[in-house]
Amino acid sequence: MREIDADFAAWARARQLRLLRATWLVDGDHKRAERIALSALTRLALHWHHVRGGDPDAYVRARVHHAALATAEGDVHEGVVARELPLRLRTLTPRQRAVLVLRRYVGRSVDDTAELIGVSPEKVRREERRARDSFAADSARPMTDDEVTAALEAAGASIREVDLADRAWHDALLHRTTTRRRAASAVAAAALVVGGATLAGRDPVVTRSPPPPSPAGLTQVPLLEEATWHATAGGLRYVVAPTAGTEAEQPVLSLGLPAVIDPQREHELASRPSPDGHGAFGDAVYLERRAPGRWVPVLLYGDGELLTLDTVELTDVRPASGPPRPPLGLWAFSGDKTVLAFAQPGKVVLFDMETRRVSSVAIPSRTLDWAAWRGNHLLAGSAEGLWSPGLSATWPRPEPPRRPGAREFRVEAGRTVLDEHAPDASTRPLAVVWPRTHPVGDTVSNARQYASVFRLAGDSRDIDAVGPRQVIVATNGLGRDRMLVFGEEQPRSTDCCSVLGWTVRGELLYLSAAPSGTWIMAWDVETGVVHRVSQFLTSDSVPPLIALGARFTVS
Repeated sequence: MREIDADFAAWARARQLRLLRATWLVDGDHKRAERIALSALTRLALHWHHVRGGDPDAYVRARVHHAALATAEGDVHEGVVARELPLRLRTLTPRQRAVLVLRRYVGRSVDDTAELIGVSPEKVRREERRARDSFAADSARPMTDDEVTAALEAAGASIREVDLADRAWHDALLHRTTTRRRAASAVAAAALVVGGATLAGRDPVVTRSPPPPSPAGLTQVPLLEEATWHATAGGLRYVVAPTAGTEAEQPVLSLGLPAVIDPQREHELASRPSPDGHGAFGDAVYLERRAPGRWVPVLLYGDGELLTLDTVELTDVRPASGPPRPPLGLWAFSGDKTVLAFAQPGKVVLFDMETRRVSSVAIPSRTLDWAAWRGNHLLAGSAEGLWSPGLSATWPRPEPPRRPGAREFRVEAGRTVLDEHAPDASTRPLAVVWPRTHPVGDTVSNARQYASVFRLAGDSRDIDAVGPRQVIVATNGLGRDRMLVFGEEQPRSTDCCSVLGWTVRGELLYLSAAPSGTWIMAWDVETGVVHRVSQFLTSDSVPPLIALGARFTVS
């Protein structure tokens, strides 16, 4: 199940846009509609081989419309208005919207509609009449069926297509892997308890491992709806990041990572047999120092379990310029999230998470600077050139080394420019118009949005923050730039803030490192709200470096 089933992909991609729009027309929140549709497709992916011969449309339709109607009715109960919807839809009750969408947008019969939303056919006819009367309140005559359908089509046209097929299949695979791992762990633990008790000649006693330590003050905080937005003199909208030391006070966003990433927790070892059910995926990887300049990677699972890759021996990378540094890059995980890559002098070291096999690919450069995946296409680069291991010994034509990704920021003649394409002599980079900045690190993209860290230079007096020094600039799916500004109320590390990836819902994940602690945070580019995700308990032997894997997009 590692590769997406071609029939499922074709089925889902032929329906995902219509499914998203129908869900939004009932629910009224485009992000929530995407989550509802993704959840239904994930359930379908889990049971695809059983459902594919039946009626997959009915399977998904039942789950989507039940969930959309339930969340919309919950909003009404809490007094939340569906402001994203056009006024004529907003004035309908959620049930009226559901009936109208199922009858005139999805094209279901009265009986099908009644079964889907759990009412009688007479109730469906009555709700549809009321919905049509309200829908046509500003018309001189009743609307025909075709006119109602056209109006719903026009309202839904604002929702853009999002590729949910890969994400649904991948989430289904993660669900299976996690379930199997937990089941195997439970069986192994039970066997150990029963076996130990039998040897001791007494009844078994079930013991539980203590949970990982949780810092004081790490309590649930209600979610905020929107942050305070500011604007520069040039009109760029921005929010100010939480003050260093207040991360634990931010609202919580659960993304499948543990609340505390604790390197002191007991580790499994990759060199030992694996009866514990660890699967072919990990949610993140970080490094532990074993000696000066020598490292071992540690794979993190969403439930907080750790797997030390003690079969992998790593040293610092030594670029042609600059000091040696740890060998972990943003794109360590392959596109299918099953293989890790680490740059080393003269080679790239690979670790297959499914087989636990270690291998290496020779690179003719002792100053190899980085190794990265573009999907399942491995790249490696240094000041000496760019290599594509596995496809060709060297890049087909001479060119300067480029960071992987569809977009790249760099400085030309003292100005920051954006190159939105792969290397091409005919491509002209665009000068950015933000306050004077210099790019730091890589650009992360989820195909619709992208973001980078920048260091401010020159005059930043029109930014309302204390001593701003670094910012994250993100561009959303509509091409609008938004900025997250880090003030210096408490001095942060020189490279305090690095982008890590995007969630499936579109929040940008970044790492915040300060004397008060290291945190994985999530910034909602649309609302401006910053959430806390995980506290990373870094130390002298665990630097604030981490690459995200199975649940996140960093390509």
